[in-house]
Amino acid sequence: MSATTGPRHITNPFATRHTRPGVLWPLTSSAERRDVPALIAAVDKAGGSAGIEGPHGTGKSTLLVTIAAELAAVDRLAAIIQVRCRRDGLSAVRAVLRAAAGTTVCIDGWEQLGRVVGSATRFLARLRGCQLVVTSHRSVGLPLTVKTTSSLPLFTAIVAALPHHGGLIHPADLVEAFTRHGGNLRESLCDLYDRFEQRARQPFRF
Repeated sequence: MSATTGPRHITNPFATRHTRPGVLWPLTSSAERRDVPALIAAVDKAGGSAGIEGPHGTGKSTLLVTIAAELAAVDRLAAIIQVRCRRDGLSAVRAVLRAAAGTTVCIDGWEQLGRVVGSATRFLARLRGCQLVVTSHRSVGLPLTVKTTSSLPLFTAIVAALPHHGGLIHPADLVEAFTRHGGNLRESLCDLYDRFEQRARQPFRF
């Protein structure tokens, strides 16, 4: 028998292209498929604006991107903005100023706008007659709040929806990764990415 490396032909299923927001349909903490059209209807009934709130890595961005895609399909999306620092606040303000009445501006990372820019964005949205759907780690006071939480069943369902890992990841790995990262789904998936890469390069015999 000779030694060789692991199954390199298997693409790492935990790579960003498989796990980034918009690739997988959002699930609830009980691992059920979210009814995004019904959620949008609830947002409309509440006045058109909502905050998606939850801890880091609980699927806020995934849900926001899916909502944005559904709105875009019916020509109701004005823009989707990713805010990673306060300098990005100008992009959010510009998006609201350009938004037509009745459309929605989606903002990922609302708290990064800061109090002043956030207040100005909300004021301009009311002035323009457009709606806001945003993600945040805390309450932002919009008409409807959608909570996101993580769970091991949710994490397990996400992994099951990814391309197969060729047996290199075991059920115990999911539990260890999820526990190690305090339920942060994003960090847990990165953990599995590293485990897969390490094991795919280990020699085995045939």
